[in-house]
Amino acid sequence: MKFVALFIHSLLWLMLAASPTIAGLIIGFILSAQAGDLYNLIIPLCGFAGFIIGGLWAERIRKTIGLAAFFGRLSGISNPKR
Repeated sequence: MKFVALFIHSLLWLMLAASPTIAGLIIGFILSAQAGDLYNLIIPLCGFAGFIIGGLWAERIRKTIGLAAFFGRLSGISNPKR
């Protein structure tokens, strides 16, 4: 059962880290398109920077309130004000 819990927590961590990564990739694509050269290192570098930011953010959430609690609050399942 610990393997399943570890797998679920890993997926939650990756979901949280993926959002800044995708934002970084989009920003990198826009910057690259503005420069007129889509085959340079701007896109992967911005994606990597987004992943680093996302990883730090995911670790902070995991250590403070927990990943399951964060996604529970995000989806509105555990709303104590009802």
